[in-house]
Amino acid sequence: MDFLDASGTRYQLTEASEAPAPAKKPVWPWVVGGLALVGGLAWMASSPRKANPIEPELKALIKKAKDPKTSFKQLGKLQKHPEVDVRRALLDNPNVCPTNEDGKINTSLLETLAREFPEEVTAHPAFVLHALVEPDDEMLGVVIKVVRRTADVGLIETLLRTWGPDSLYVRKGVAVNPSTPLDVLRLLGNEVTESMWFVRAAVAENPNTPVDTLRILGNEATESSWLVRQAVAQNPSTPPDVLRLLGNKKTESVGYVRAAAAEALAARGLT
Repeated sequence: MDFLDASGTRYQLTEASEAPAPAKKPVWPWVVGGLALVGGLAWMASSPRKANPIEPELKALIKKAKDPKTSFKQLGKLQKHPEVDVRRALLDNPNVCPTNEDGKINTSLLETLAREFPEEVTAHPAFVLHALVEPDDEMLGVVIKVVRRTADVGLIETLLRTWGPDSLYVRKGVAVNPSTPLDVLRLLGNEVTESMWFVRAAVAENPNTPVDTLRILGNEATESSWLVRQAVAQNPSTPPDVLRLLGNKKTESVGYVRAAAAEALAARGLT
């Protein structure tokens, strides 16, 4: 279409064509697909599941582990089974700690189980009888494994009283246990009350050892063994002032201890 303006200039106008709007995609396929997915999940949840094909075998092994007729040799093989329930079931077997032909109790299997199940082992009749009621030297290995791992404070104290006086390994086991009461750690962490440096070093390594005991063990004036003092220097709970004492030539004569203290201070960003 043409038109003239006031000055006589001719213009030509053309109609602009609008781009067609994009066609809307139908919604119904998505709705139908979503409903199908929900329905499928509901069907999966409601449909009966097939039994695990391994389950019957495990039940049979657990029954075998508890059976008093199972030989000690077979019990030993079951102790190596990868399923924890099979290994734990052995503690329900009265023959897990038998008496051998020499009349001595065989604690080898019970000792192995104590590494994994310290609490359950302490409830076994053989442990109660031979570790608590009538202590038998053959049970020593089991006791050591238990005192290193059990969280039962009362049991720790009982076993220490019963076995500790004659066994430095029981005392060491108590010393490294993070559940050991602080007053017991103080007792085992003092040269006046514990003569074996081996035990005191275990106390010095325990991160739960109270600071007052670490100060005693980390001072050359109160602790004669440099190995114990070195253990104090390596304990993450040792206060910085004790580390500085251990890292000073005037207060610590052994270079290995000073080096350990310097390394610990550096690791904390201290000097």
